[in-house]
Amino acid sequence: MLLQLCKSLLLLLLSAPRLLAESPKCFHFTWIGPYENKTHIVYESCDLRVGEFNDIPCEMPLVATLNDTVPDVKAMWTNPSIDRDNYLCNMTPGFSCVKYSYVFRGGIQNITYMCARVNNTNGCYRQTHESGMQVEACVCNSKLGLMPCNSAANVQLDTFYHNLGLAVCLLNTLLLLNKYNII
Repeated sequence: MLLQLCKSLLLLLLSAPRLLAESPKCFHFTWIGPYENKTHIVYESCDLRVGEFNDIPCEMPLVATLNDTVPDVKAMWTNPSIDRDNYLCNMTPGFSCVKYSYVFRGGIQNITYMCARVNNTNGCYRQTHESGMQVEACVCNSKLGLMPCNSAANVQLDTFYHNLGLAVCLLNTLLLLNKYNII
């Protein structure tokens, strides 16, 4: 009985990453960067922010952070009090997750997270303009049930290997208990 319960727990641990979402997801929003009057963000839109520069990516909703730091997307993914569906899109076939950043003098000016059709494979690509502004696009494909990859490359594997480690530890404990006839 106890051995069967432990086997069920082992299967649950191994499948846990897949229980988090029904399809691969990408983050989908624009962090507007350092922003003085955060109360006005509710009146802004991508059209107002981008204007005539249609080649600058911007995705609603617009996000500002209290301390003007890059959003903690891991907290957005794991915090149950946040309606994370507002910040996600489905990674449909032919699309990838993209994190598009503008960097000037070593500081991140803004970031757009989105689902997009791209011609490049996984990885980050950086272009420096004459003004010194750098544009970086990071492309990846999320896995079903795991945190969107357009946040950080290692988060998905960290979650999987953590659960796998717990499962292996549990299995070894069961084998030892069985060997010494404790269960």
